Amino acid sequence: NGDVIVTLLPANTKFPWVTPAIFRPELVPEELMAQGLTLTVEEYVHAMETLVNDYRFTMYNICYKRILVCWILFAFTVLLTLLFSGLQGVALFSLGVGWLFLNAAAIFLCMWVKLRLARGLEKCLARVNKQLIKHKILLVLDDRGRISCHKVNLCFLYFDSGPCVSFLNEFLEHTEQNGGEAIKAGWERKLDIDLNDIVIQGSTPVRVSRKQEQAGQLFLRYASRWGREAIRGLVDVTPLEPGRHCGQFQCPCQYIKDHLQCKPRGYPCSCVAYGSNPQFRDPY
Repeated sequence: NGDVIVTLLPANTKFPWVTPAIFRPELVPEELMAQGLTLTVEEYVHAMETLVNDYRFTMYNICYKRILVCWILFAFTVLLTLLFSGLQGVALFSLGVGWLFLNAAAIFLCMWVKLRLARGLEKCLARVNKQLIKHKILLVLDDRGRISCHKVNLCFLYFDSGPCVSFLNEFLEHTEQNGGEAIKAGWERKLDIDLNDIVIQGSTPVRVSRKQEQAGQLFLRYASRWGREAIRGLVDVTPLEPGRHCGQFQCPCQYIKDHLQCKPRGYPCSCVAYGSNPQFRDPY
């Protein structure tokens, strides 16, 4: 678990600092067809087409590394224009102060847009990994560029998600059993997954709960984030906390559990609640 099967590089080679990375679904790596893997050519092509045709992947590929750089270049152009415009005194000072405030606001806006792009990409990869996970394969995007998006690499990891999903299911059940109604409501908002009940229309509408899919959807939601950090060596195991289902990295279920316990949105003081109250300590 956690081993890299193959890494895909962009197919385009012309003007790599200008053009976004392009991946061709019809080019199938022979490593993914190796003996012991159950992925077929048709399933690989379908998964890659799902990725490259998703607008969230396209927007990330084009804008993520470029949006902040483009604004900084534009801001410095405006600054130089002001300095050599011939203005003096109060007028130049006022425009300079206005430029500072505008530049700071624009940088915060760029960072917010980058955050939205990253979250959109994670949900896009969750949609793709839903097709690959049954073959014990995870797709992770590793952006190794500084300015150019051309250094976007697609890494295919081998990972059996069964034990992790089982652990997450037990963890979620334990959390709900030991929490009140207010805690449950806050906990559901923290999961950041969409699991609305299925309503079958008819003379007597029937509502089918999808709660049993909660752990699997949660694993898919954060698997790409875990994989990116694992490839970069940011989730290495420690003597105090060895990997539960992954020898070389912290396990995704450990990563997700720690993330949820310290996620503040809609759940005040979650780290303190889980760390100080014995009934919320991890029994596993």
